[in-house]
Amino acid sequence: MSTILSEKKTLSPWAKGGIGLGAGALLLVLVGLLFPTAAAFFPLVSLWCSCVLFYGALWVLHTAGVELDFFHRAAIIAFWAGAVLYFYWALGRRQFIYAWDYVNYIQKQFNTEAAFALGPVAGFKYIISTFSEDYTNFITLFTEFPFCLTAKTGDSYAFAQVFCVLPSLMLMLAGLTIKIGQILEVKNKFWYFIIGFSWVLTYPFLRMSAMLAQPDWFGLIFAFAILLLTLDYRFEKLEPGRFVLIFLATAAIILSRRWYLYFVVGYYFSYALLLFVSSAKLAKQGQKGLALRRVRNLILFGVCAMAAMVVLLWPMVSKILAFNYSDRYSYYNVGGIAVELYYHAMRTGLLNLILILFGLWLCVKRKKPSLPVLALCELMLSMLLFTRVQNSGSHQMLLYVPAYVILFLCGAAGLAESIEHFKIPKLCFWVFTLLFAVSVRCSPLTVMALPEFVIHAFHPADLAEYQRLDELTYDRKDKPQIQAMAQWLVEHLGEGEVAYMIPDDMLYNPGHLRNCDLPNHALDGKLPDSFSVPGTHYFPTGFFDARYVVTADPFPLSLAPDTELGHRFNAVFLQLRETTHQQVATFDMGNGTVFTIWERTTPVTREEVETYLHEFDAENAKYPEMFSSVVENWLAVHGL
Repeated sequence: MSTILSEKKTLSPWAKGGIGLGAGALLLVLVGLLFPTAAAFFPLVSLWCSCVLFYGALWVLHTAGVELDFFHRAAIIAFWAGAVLYFYWALGRRQFIYAWDYVNYIQKQFNTEAAFALGPVAGFKYIISTFSEDYTNFITLFTEFPFCLTAKTGDSYAFAQVFCVLPSLMLMLAGLTIKIGQILEVKNKFWYFIIGFSWVLTYPFLRMSAMLAQPDWFGLIFAFAILLLTLDYRFEKLEPGRFVLIFLATAAIILSRRWYLYFVVGYYFSYALLLFVSSAKLAKQGQKGLALRRVRNLILFGVCAMAAMVVLLWPMVSKILAFNYSDRYSYYNVGGIAVELYYHAMRTGLLNLILILFGLWLCVKRKKPSLPVLALCELMLSMLLFTRVQNSGSHQMLLYVPAYVILFLCGAAGLAESIEHFKIPKLCFWVFTLLFAVSVRCSPLTVMALPEFVIHAFHPADLAEYQRLDELTYDRKDKPQIQAMAQWLVEHLGEGEVAYMIPDDMLYNPGHLRNCDLPNHALDGKLPDSFSVPGTHYFPTGFFDARYVVTADPFPLSLAPDTELGHRFNAVFLQLRETTHQQVATFDMGNGTVFTIWERTTPVTREEVETYLHEFDAENAKYPEMFSSVVENWLAVHGL
């Protein structure tokens, strides 16, 4: 009895972590009940969510059979410290105004903060209510802390991701590096991990959107979790714990950004195909029982998971089924699959293609083709599906990153396993690639991943205008002028009055005026979004409500001048403005563009509204609910 009493029962680290998170949840409940409008509640929720995420990432590694030793942990910490320095340097050396997609999450963060200021119920209700939108508020749960501790500018939001997104992402990436090394039976583990982990971590399109305050790379945490849990798992036995993690990771990645669905569909289809093929081989080898068990377990899990997913995410699923994305996003389809393949070649780059060849060589040599075949199949299927809707921008390259990571890590294995042959040239190749990748300029118009010194030295005549616009938007020299114009509007707009800005382009759009002095955004609600993209933007009745109209000479057209709508609306304004508006202010941007502010002098008439509407008869015939229906409702409200 004394022996039994003397034994000390110790809890495992997993149990201690779970208890700690549970205690944190109870504390949050108490804070929410006792101080429902406390400013600290939402940041504390965010901190707790980030801890749960990190704990979940560790649990995924454990389930996948991956262990991080001292060397791996030291490498992760060292690379994270390097990432902090990189973001601090890269963000501090440019002057960027966050607008369009580059301010969506920042604005959502402000809106979510305002919702939680009303109480926990209002805050969580607001987050859940966005699940049917293209941009959900799921990510704001994790980015509020440490964003709440910053100056709340666009740059500070981008920098905050280093603390709330990158740690869990790097943990998953390190685990995936180890897992692929296990599958390929890599012997030179030191060089493989250092080369592979550093290569994928510095891949420019991994961080491109993060540098522009788009925390879409948050979804990669769950993409890498899915890979870790499935790459070497063949459903030979039922593992409920693994299934729960796969399901949660799938739901979370879809909530991160809707277009990650293309990765989910492409990967799961390719994975199931690979499992069916391997099971057929087992059956031919006389192991029919094992083959049937694999297929049965996969189908059972797939059906249950799909049913649960539909129930959990029905608002988003119902919208996806009802909305014709290929029609409404056709504006962004700039060339189909041929252009998409060109983009991928440019964004991958010659150095990474060489690395992929190393990987293909190793997989063929060791007769382990499953990884590159799975990655290439997923890559092509996701690309074909996505290109039906639109061509990918730089931030949408994230949905292809998991496939590229597999290919890069296979290449790192090939490079590491043959490192003793021509060791110095190979190490120089690796180091040069890292330096090249880290120095890539992360601009909104980036198509080819190039360092800034290469961009400045490379001036082909057919790209001169594109490069000029790229530099104007990436490192703005006109921020003081934009701020002055925004301040003029703030001072001259009275209560309930609005202004309307006709240009809606990468170079100049209403978002630049609204967000040029974050966290101050005095023009919110007074300067609505403009009219530019067919199938996406509604006819701008806000123009007729505006006291002031803002336009520019020359009219900026840097993206799609053949199909953009704003310049056609501006052309009608140029014809009518002398009878409807008077000039009240001008602002020279110092780069050849001069803005003029016009004040309305005559009441709006039905004839004037219809004159603008008739300019878009073709679009009205295709999208009447976005044109004539909107106009008729506005006219009826205003008695016209």
